[in-house]
Amino acid sequence: MDDVSTARNDPPLDEQIRFWGEWNLAHHAYSERGLLQLRQIDWVRRAARRLAASPGQEGPLRILDLGCGTGWLGASLTDLGDVTGIDLAPAAVEHAEREFPEVHFMAGSFDEASLTGPFDLVISSEVIAHVADQAGYVRRVADLLRPGGVFLLMTQNGFVWRRWSQLKPTSRGMIRNWPRLRELRAMLASSSFSDVRVRSLQPAGDRGVLRVLNSRTLRGGFTLLHLGEAWRSALERVLVGRDLAISARRR
Repeated sequence: MDDVSTARNDPPLDEQIRFWGEWNLAHHAYSERGLLQLRQIDWVRRAARRLAASPGQEGPLRILDLGCGTGWLGASLTDLGDVTGIDLAPAAVEHAEREFPEVHFMAGSFDEASLTGPFDLVISSEVIAHVADQAGYVRRVADLLRPGGVFLLMTQNGFVWRRWSQLKPTSRGMIRNWPRLRELRAMLASSSFSDVRVRSLQPAGDRGVLRVLNSRTLRGGFTLLHLGEAWRSALERVLVGRDLAISARRR
């Protein structure tokens, strides 16, 4: 991982830790969730419930939340099993421990932490784009999942973010390397994952074709026809949501 980071001239680890601690406390240290977070919770819970009810699944799920930040996503699954969350930033983990004492949290680097597998479910929300060695990240997930276990990977959709005026410059301490879908598929295939399913979450963007698809006029028209949810779901299926959402099963 050090070789990859050096080649890309990524920020030192201490700067990344500082940045993500400050970012999580500024953006996710509150109980009210934004539209994307609500969509993430809904998608993750649906997948987790299917896994919990699948043939051969015995007992509560063992769940790992990678890059858990302030812990809100993993905490939404505690009724389905035992949840462990890990994040690079101690400041975020300290907040998570206070808000969600039912989850076991750890602070540290995912590739170096002592995590006891196998897990039934691994979730990762908007983390892989900020990791130097993305292929190594996916391999580590595969090592920690049991055969038949599920990986739920959410990451920023570069197609949308490049066409959205809300995109801000990269901050000091942040790695930003949005993987393309074909790259993610290749990483998963080479790390013993199959049954890969892809959608997106929460339509966004205001440039090019996305300016039309997300216009108030179009959205308002579908809403008046009571088809607002159907329109959103259609846009998510054609992958113009702000996050890619990928489900893959460990062979």
